[in-house]
Amino acid sequence: MGKLASVIGFFGTIFILFVLAILLISSVRIINAGEVGVKLEFGRVMDVLEPNIHFVVPVMNDVKYLSTQIEKFETTASAASNDLQVVETQLAVNYRINGNNDQIMNLYETFRGNHEVRIIDPLVQEVVKANTAQFNAAELITKRVELKSKIAQDLKQKLGNYGIDVVEVSITNLDFSPEFNAAIEAKVVAEQKLQKEKIDLETKKIEVQRLIAETNASATSLVIQANADAEAKIIRATAEAEAIEKITKAVTAQYIQYNYVQRWDGQLPKVMGSQDVIIGLESLDGNQEANSS
Repeated sequence: MGKLASVIGFFGTIFILFVLAILLISSVRIINAGEVGVKLEFGRVMDVLEPNIHFVVPVMNDVKYLSTQIEKFETTASAASNDLQVVETQLAVNYRINGNNDQIMNLYETFRGNHEVRIIDPLVQEVVKANTAQFNAAELITKRVELKSKIAQDLKQKLGNYGIDVVEVSITNLDFSPEFNAAIEAKVVAEQKLQKEKIDLETKKIEVQRLIAETNASATSLVIQANADAEAKIIRATAEAEAIEKITKAVTAQYIQYNYVQRWDGQLPKVMGSQDVIIGLESLDGNQEANSS
């Protein structure tokens, strides 16, 4: 009996130590960097635990972990533009829990860690619908940055009340009805065709202007050449007139007589006279010969 009691006592001690070890392990909570722990007491929120090693009372206490790092939430929101076009907007919301301890406790107590489904998504749907309705469908495409800015501003204000800090909002896609997409495509094709026609017209205008410029240049060249020829003729005529004038002034009676003598071939002229009377010298010469004989 003594040995049996000893065995039972040994295993009892082992069992007690085992239970104590389990209780000790279950009482330790390690909160890592980038997260906080919400301490519960029989399910009621009691405190917020910062990153460190913490001890709690097993069974009575529990710890729920919440990330304080930047988290990404993605969703699709259906809305209508102010011209009643249905728009499917895909968004990505980067956020983090960044409130004080009271806000963190209230956030967990209100949503029990399910804040993305119970508060972030509903507010995103509400904000997207409200801001999409401020634009027509065409503006949602051309003013996408403005739409994104309005959504981000509203979400920061609304989620900030719960200790949730909105870091960035991205509109990853805007999808319209097939009919509207077809209309947009037809409009783009028409605008591209019109743009091409405008470019062709401008090209033709440039070509016409080039031809006009070349024609004007040729005409100008001809006019310049004609003016130059006329000017040259005038210069030549003026030079000749001046030369004649100088020669006329330089010629004297003695010079004319001298020039005549130099060129005379020894023959007498055939006729003599004036404007009214002309006498043939040959006849006179013949009469003289007759008389001599």
